[in-house]
Amino acid sequence: MSASAQRGSVWVMELRGELDVAFIDRVERATADVLRLFPGPLVYDLRHLSFADSLLVNHLLAIRRQRPVGLVGTNRFMDRMLQVTGTAEVLPTFPSPEAAEAGLTRAR
Repeated sequence: MSASAQRGSVWVMELRGELDVAFIDRVERATADVLRLFPGPLVYDLRHLSFADSLLVNHLLAIRRQRPVGLVGTNRFMDRMLQVTGTAEVLPTFPSPEAAEAGLTRAR
């Protein structure tokens, strides 16, 4: 995780590097902190994430049960994983954090 901050009516969490078993714990702890502090939608910025697998999808689905969640910067592998797992419809993707904010706040 490289950045985490409120931007307008959403909280943006920027993930970097490779998301593996060791990294998911940090993401889960950071997300738990945000959930305690911020009542609005969460946006995960994946533009600088080089690898992620089902650990991230499972995390996102767990958070989605509590808050609206949007994704920014998915690559073709992540898009494919979302399609194959059937989660593309419940984890919307957006071209930018601003578009995610507009889409997620409109859906509330």
